Amino acid sequence: MLARLPATALRAHGPDAATFLHGQLANDVTGLPVGGVNRSLSLNHRGHAMAEASVLRRAKDDLLLVVHDAGGDLVEESLRSHIIFDQVTLERLPAQALLTVQGPVAAELLGAAPEAGSFAVTEVAGAQVTVWPHRRSAAGGYDLLVAEADEAAVVAALTAAGAQVVPAASIDALRVRAGLPTAGGEGGEGVLPQEAALEGGLSYRKGCYLGQEIMARIEARGNLRRSLTRLELAALPQPGSERAITHGGRTVGLLGTVVQIGSDGGGQPVVEALAVLRNDLPADAELEAGGVSVARRVSPP
Repeated sequence: MLARLPATALRAHGPDAATFLHGQLANDVTGLPVGGVNRSLSLNHRGHAMAEASVLRRAKDDLLLVVHDAGGDLVEESLRSHIIFDQVTLERLPAQALLTVQGPVAAELLGAAPEAGSFAVTEVAGAQVTVWPHRRSAAGGYDLLVAEADEAAVVAALTAAGAQVVPAASIDALRVRAGLPTAGGEGGEGVLPQEAALEGGLSYRKGCYLGQEIMARIEARGNLRRSLTRLELAALPQPGSERAITHGGRTVGLLGTVVQIGSDGGGQPVVEALAVLRNDLPADAELEAGGVSVARRVSPP
């Protein structure tokens, strides 16, 4: 499956670029080799997972941040507000498109696919494309950053090779089915990375960074009250409804990504979601989210 996803590309360059980002993002940046890529969270001062980005080290003093979902403005504003005496220039790259190819033959479609932890700059349909592994489905796949001017040609080439173009919602459906969270979907204000299974975007061994004290405290105590789970809802939530999941009028969790996965035998929509939910709830607890009831917990915490 091939889809275009919302994202913002930010370039940080200058003698202090790596050390500056290392102190702002939750994962290791200074230890990232040239040609390396990792996933890093942007936390607030309370340690909440506000956004995430793929961090690509293009040269010693030149790094690219591909901020996923709608977190670009938040991350850019946070980074700019913390530049004081740092010799780093931050710029937003204009007219970039983020594509993703997911599925068991994704590597074959791309020809030369980079290994885990690395990215490659290759050519597709005469266009320069930056490619790196990004698992957004059970089978896994790759993200591709390409200039918007070349997007149509790249999509046409991948489609001719066998890719099926789908809306971004289809990628979300694959992700929910596979239990793969994102900061944009399952994180946000009030959600710690560990509660939403987002630990892959942080390091417990690096130096000080925004939110690091909270992460160290959680690692030392290890007593989380909530965790990621997959739910089946009775229907799609009401438009504009809040994220709160309630039990007996009390908030017990937060709803994340909600998707419709086809229909059941009676023609009724099958709606599933990822959510952060309290661990101490009885298995038969009656829950409500977004104005609709929770039919069952597919993956209990």
